[in-house]
Amino acid sequence: MRRILRVLTRPNVGGPTRQALALHAPLRVLGWQTLLVVGRCEGEAALDPADQGLERLSYAEVLRRGPEAEGYVEVAELRRSLHPLRDLRAAWALRGLTRAFRPDVVHTHQSKAGVLARRAAWRERVGTVAHTFHGHVLQDYFVRPFARWIRRIERQLAGRTTLLCAVSPSCRSELAALGVAAAERIHVVAPAIELAPFAAIPRAAARAALGIPEPALVLGFVGRLVPIKRPDLFAEVVRRIPQAVALVLGEGSERAVLTPLGPRLHALGAVPEPWRHLSACDVLVLASEREGCPLVAIEAFAAGVPVVGFDVPGIRDALDTWGAGLLVPRAAGVEGLVAAVRRLREEPALAAGLVARARRGLDRFAPAAVAQELARLYGLAEGVRPGAGRRARGSP
Repeated sequence: MRRILRVLTRPNVGGPTRQALALHAPLRVLGWQTLLVVGRCEGEAALDPADQGLERLSYAEVLRRGPEAEGYVEVAELRRSLHPLRDLRAAWALRGLTRAFRPDVVHTHQSKAGVLARRAAWRERVGTVAHTFHGHVLQDYFVRPFARWIRRIERQLAGRTTLLCAVSPSCRSELAALGVAAAERIHVVAPAIELAPFAAIPRAAARAALGIPEPALVLGFVGRLVPIKRPDLFAEVVRRIPQAVALVLGEGSERAVLTPLGPRLHALGAVPEPWRHLSACDVLVLASEREGCPLVAIEAFAAGVPVVGFDVPGIRDALDTWGAGLLVPRAAGVEGLVAAVRRLREEPALAAGLVARARRGLDRFAPAAVAQELARLYGLAEGVRPGAGRRARGSP
């Protein structure tokens, strides 16, 4: 049995956490034992890996069990926000876990874990160090000087990382364009998603559970309520379609932009089981400025829900390259999204056809298929020097 130390900055109700949990069992079938390390969520809902059957271990217990440890452990000092002293304690804790567990692979996810855990892995001389970009915060998130600084750090880290992965072709293209690494160094690995639950809840049952009448036109928004996701544009789409109601699964700083919808708003917060509700929607609306790969679009296909969204990185991959939906030029704005929703409402055969086409490509997201691809890449990465034989200037 080979060993993977998988590290997440925080186990929030989002894509990276759900993918890590979905991969645990199929990788074990392939001979890979996983110890999952998670930080602590700050002001957002968390997923508990124990609810998915993983054994919770204390830090001391991991040190005692060493290479026999399996399950998950929380490093409370590992947080998303910057805090020099706390980050230093997190770095020491990650190094201690790495030394005790003696992994063959350290695989990191999310920015803070990517910095601290990769450095710990290098200092403990781990043979294969991998990082997955589930999107990136290198543009459109921060002011330019800070964004340039983050890009420089990511470029330095990539220069010493054995295996770089991105969750979509457009994510890889953006990383290459920003100078993080050459495109040929970045492997596109589809996200692992357990889709069966999304196909199991009939539309009528999902609506009845929410108290939404059958004739209503239900528009869905699933994700963090943060500026990059543009919940304000989603709210405006709902406002401009008089018969529409909004079903929102998510929390965040922009929740107030939904308040004007009044009784037309069904806001459930960040729910750990979105499959119970997604099939209640008539259309899923993706108004984001960009995505890595929007898992909710794939989940909507499984639930039988058509999707509309802007033709931007990530959404383009889900609705065109890997699936089928209505892409709207970003310049068309709210009017374009409204027109796309109305078209699906008026042409049910089009909506059904898009979902049928999208469902034909869902096998690539099966956790067993993704686990096989990762195991193959781990094998190829053994003995390979980072950066295709070159070390980036200024690497940590």
